[in-house]
Amino acid sequence: MTPRRCAWTVLMTLGLAGTALGQAADQIVLIPGSAVKGPGGRVRGQVQSETPAEVKIGLGANTQTVPVDQIQSIVYGGQPAGIALAESREAAGALAEAAELYKKAIAEAGGKPFVVLACQFNQARVLAELALADPTKAAEATALLETFARVGSTSRHLAPALELLARLQLQKGDNDPAEQTVKKLAALPGGADRAAILKGRVLARKGDAEQAIKEFDAIIAAAPEGSAKRRGAQLAKAEGLASLKKYPEAEALLREVIKASAPEDAPAQALAYNTLGDCLLAANQPKAALLAYLRTDILYSKDKEHHPRALAQIARLWRDLKRDDRADEVLERLKQEYPQSSYLSGAARR
Repeated sequence: MTPRRCAWTVLMTLGLAGTALGQAADQIVLIPGSAVKGPGGRVRGQVQSETPAEVKIGLGANTQTVPVDQIQSIVYGGQPAGIALAESREAAGALAEAAELYKKAIAEAGGKPFVVLACQFNQARVLAELALADPTKAAEATALLETFARVGSTSRHLAPALELLARLQLQKGDNDPAEQTVKKLAALPGGADRAAILKGRVLARKGDAEQAIKEFDAIIAAAPEGSAKRRGAQLAKAEGLASLKKYPEAEALLREVIKASAPEDAPAQALAYNTLGDCLLAANQPKAALLAYLRTDILYSKDKEHHPRALAQIARLWRDLKRDDRADEVLERLKQEYPQSSYLSGAARR
């Protein structure tokens, strides 16, 4: 038998095994460079169980355990077509529409528990992403995440759900609930890393900036150079330094983050420039702060979480600099692009 014929036979055997019981095979899509190996970066079979730590998938008599941190996504056999449509709308930036489609897919999942939980989480996740840019959505997103934390307490999605919940709680200023959420996250397998920066942010919000900076320093020292974790800790540390009026140190750290981040990494760059603007504004350097916020506006306007805040700050600063014409122009853009934004009221004040 030729090698090509042999490979085809193996593939056919795998496909038949996955559908032997009349069920379409599930597919675990592995992260790039995963320690788990599978043909085409996938593991196929029938998902048997899911926990915050791992997913067990069976193929015939064999069962394989895949750590959650090695999973990019799971495509469930026979899942509703609405899921693919929701993913498509989400990729296009239509988050509100995607959330509704995930909600509909819950009812279409036919009682398949793993599919239902995935749809519930994705609906809550998309609404949370909306809420981070538009806090008027925060109550709905928070309620969905709190519900998911109960019904999905054994789900592979529990850690990211708790992380999003803590971020929304911090955004609202609910520091004590956020602290409890972070503790739950830290107790999960692999959750300590996710919780570390959030723990420091809680400390800073509760007035203990010095201890928060110590927490961030420990993360920075342990995290790989150029990693998202290191960058997140550096940004949070800069906020803490600014709160202690250590403005030169905060500015130097933020410029280091900007230099080290890829220019095309919009979320990282937009957040870094906005944080730099906040720091310079607190240091009574309004013109330098304006330039930082303008970087977000001009270069990273596609980042819908950080862009509206930049616009609001730009409008305020133009007003302070006695350029009402430019302030009105930016305010109008904010109204047009983010009509439900909570930043509108503050930006409109003279």
